[in-house]
Amino acid sequence: MLNTWILVADGTRARLFELTSPSKTLTEVACLTNPDGRAPGRQANNDRLPRVNESVGSARHAIEPHTSLREKSTNQFARTISDALERGRNDHQFDRLVLVASSRFLGALHGNLSQSLIECVSGEFRRNLTALPAEDIHARLPRELLVPRIASS
Repeated sequence: MLNTWILVADGTRARLFELTSPSKTLTEVACLTNPDGRAPGRQANNDRLPRVNESVGSARHAIEPHTSLREKSTNQFARTISDALERGRNDHQFDRLVLVASSRFLGALHGNLSQSLIECVSGEFRRNLTALPAEDIHARLPRELLVPRIASS
């Protein structure tokens, strides 16, 4: 039987479950948190915005950053999750990977997963289930995500 890891994540919390058989219960193997994930955008940084000089004259203007602090925090958290998954893959702790997250956070994850991890992903479920107990998560996941696909010859 293939060992499956199921990542249930959002921008503030990631729970990693192991499933050895579709009929068994989920076993939580890790829980990662992002303490900056809930910080309001404006209050996360009280520093002044960067300034630029006008091309002609002595006027100076504030410039907005291209990426908000919340987006930076989310991307850094996605990178941390990716590193943990990569360690698990290198240690042969799982054969299949299922990603469960909101569409926005799945995008951040996709941007940080290595090609070898992407090849392990057997399915995705676009929902935020991080607050649910393991039994409820297992019950809400589509059956086809939990059953390994049999390669046709």
